Amino acid sequence: MIDSSYFSLGILLWLISSGFLVTLTDSDSSAKAKKKPESKLIDHNIPQDNQDNIEKIKELEAKLQEKVVELTLNQEKITALEEELQITGDQLELTQDKYFQREKEFQIQCNNLENTIKILENKTANLTQEIENLPSQLITNWQQESFDLLQTLLANYPTAKIMVKLKPDLSANHLITLLKPLDKLLTQWNIESIGKPWEKVFFNPEIHYSDEDDIIANDLVYIRFIGYAQKNALNYHILLKAKVSRTLPQSNKHN
Repeated sequence: MIDSSYFSLGILLWLISSGFLVTLTDSDSSAKAKKKPESKLIDHNIPQDNQDNIEKIKELEAKLQEKVVELTLNQEKITALEEELQITGDQLELTQDKYFQREKEFQIQCNNLENTIKILENKTANLTQEIENLPSQLITNWQQESFDLLQTLLANYPTAKIMVKLKPDLSANHLITLLKPLDKLLTQWNIESIGKPWEKVFFNPEIHYSDEDDIIANDLVYIRFIGYAQKNALNYHILLKAKVSRTLPQSNKHN
């Protein structure tokens, strides 16, 4: 920045020096007019005070010249700073435009996310409602499917009971025919039997049980009543263990 005190001082000194020079010039002219011709030799001798003033004025003029040069340099610096300030302002304006654009894009993204969240919340509420109603619906569906698989048995079972009472010697093949829907139902549910009736096997406490306390693992036993297990892609779940014994009923009767 320009030092205003130096500039003011220089102007003041320039004005003083100009007025002083004019005063000296006028004084010299008046003195020469009043003096006689024979005093011309003394005019060349300048008083010491005036000589000192002239030297001071020259020094001030030199300083003023330096300040003018310094002022010019400072003015050039100011111009350069103004140009730099203009460039910085342009860059700032460009950056501000980018900021506003980014802020606008960010606001749009926020609005989109808020809309997505609302949609997901509505879907979650609907799914929650469906889940709350799901158990009763599942039970209804399961009952309907089970009835469809067992409807033949359920329709013929009451008639079969009367026929057995009226004809005690009725062939068991008729009853077996009535029980075929059970096999279809077990297949539908991926349920398979554990062992076969009266089959001789090694005792396995994981799939067998017995009323006899002295049977241990790997003892030879007979399957009295089969068990059931449900098999799927993930595991093998035991629903009912098969009941076993050391002997069959015929063996006990035979003995």
